[in-house]
Amino acid sequence: MSNTWNRNIYRQEQEAFVSGHGGTTSREVIYAIMPSICSILLTKTAIGLLEQVIHKNIRVIIEFALIVIPCILCCTVLSDYVITVCCAMIIISIINILLLGINFDVISTYSMRPDNDKRPFITNFRAFTNLITAICILAIDFHIFPRKFAKTELFGYSLMDAGVGLFIFANALVAPEAKDFAHKPRIGFFHTISKNIKHSARSCIPLLILGFGRSVAIEVLGYQKHVTEYGIHWNFFITLAFVKLFTSSITSTINSKYSLLSGIWILGMHEYVLSTKGLKEWVLSSRPRNDFISANREGVISVPGYVGLYLVSVAVGRLIHSTYQNSHAQDLLLHRHKTFHIKLFGYEFDTHYNQSMILCIKLSIISQQTCAATLFCDAYFGVSRRLANAGYCMWILTLGVVVLTLLLMIEIICDILIHATIDSKLNQKQTKTCKMNVKSKRDSVPDKCEKNTNKNIIEIFEAVNYNGLFFFLLSNLMTGAINMLVRTLYLSHLKALLILIAYMAVNILSVLLLYRKQVQIKL
Repeated sequence: MSNTWNRNIYRQEQEAFVSGHGGTTSREVIYAIMPSICSILLTKTAIGLLEQVIHKNIRVIIEFALIVIPCILCCTVLSDYVITVCCAMIIISIINILLLGINFDVISTYSMRPDNDKRPFITNFRAFTNLITAICILAIDFHIFPRKFAKTELFGYSLMDAGVGLFIFANALVAPEAKDFAHKPRIGFFHTISKNIKHSARSCIPLLILGFGRSVAIEVLGYQKHVTEYGIHWNFFITLAFVKLFTSSITSTINSKYSLLSGIWILGMHEYVLSTKGLKEWVLSSRPRNDFISANREGVISVPGYVGLYLVSVAVGRLIHSTYQNSHAQDLLLHRHKTFHIKLFGYEFDTHYNQSMILCIKLSIISQQTCAATLFCDAYFGVSRRLANAGYCMWILTLGVVVLTLLLMIEIICDILIHATIDSKLNQKQTKTCKMNVKSKRDSVPDKCEKNTNKNIIEIFEAVNYNGLFFFLLSNLMTGAINMLVRTLYLSHLKALLILIAYMAVNILSVLLLYRKQVQIKL
């Protein structure tokens, strides 16, 4: 009886510990994310420097030490020193770049990125979203996690509020609708929509099983829950299932090239209904939760907002993929590439294939527009994760596009500097057949050059993306297990950090082994 009573008291303490917070500023959220972005540049430059002398397992350890551990530290004990950490990472990255090119005073022609469907900056963004979400869902249960980053109760910005929004944004970037530019023959309206709904319903069943299974497990185990997050029974998996079902139905009836207009219209109507029909006050109130809808009002009411966010994010994905596709088509038509000359740190580079640079400008313009929309919505409607209102969705779009832009800039820097230097070293040490040529770029590339290009990926990110939903599910299970076994509220900072590092190591090692065995778990 005493143990049960103590467990109930501790559960109430945990629920109070993660509830009732007001968040922070949008600037501080971006500051919290910046070290993780800078760590990608640091990791790529460090691996470029050590590429020839390290084993692939040592390389993974370096990736973990330079990406995951700094992310854990900057979300916890170093949260007040993120600018200093960023500056240190950038300085070390510049030193690495200088060391890469030492004693190799050469002229190199390098094509920035081969043509394929895989965009490394999107891969990095999706994995980065998964990693920081996995860290936060456990870190919030420790005192080392700043309360300003915890989920907001009513309105405001916080790091954890961004998790579900960025997850939906990241999925939309690689959705089939974002990549499909082919002309579709007209088929019967009802045949098309019924076929798509059936297919979506089947693919949503695993997510619904996971969602309601999680709710049952929480009740059976007596695990703490933050009711105002989604509701009593609702959770992220159920939201994901309904968003998938509704977006599939919409894109089966309305061409995906109109996804921007569809998303804006849905967000506008969602905000209108929230503001004029009393739903906003009802969701944010403390009224009784005496039936399924009222018990899960946050989850139910937020679905239209996430659907609108997904559709607008699909439009961003279409912009990204069309930029590369159009550039590829023009190059094939004109049989030539745009080239410009760069001289940097005493090295000369002839760089072409600059659609990444054009895209960087486009994304910068979009981020300015979404930032203006966020400020407008914040002034008139507020930013609320519980409602998934227009202000929240515009903020997620701003945050997502800004991070994408920064990751693309890092990719451009690495492509121009690191790849060119490494290719030059191979040119000197190996054969002339591995030499990059502007006119023969579209031709087949020798195996050694191709392998060298592929080595620039971050294997941890590839592994996380290969089993993204499984990684998130495993993180949730590990979080639950740790909370059941350890009283996280009473641990010292050092023990909390060690648990977080071990937890992330197990999660990443699990998906890394699956990735190397090419085993993909589809949920």
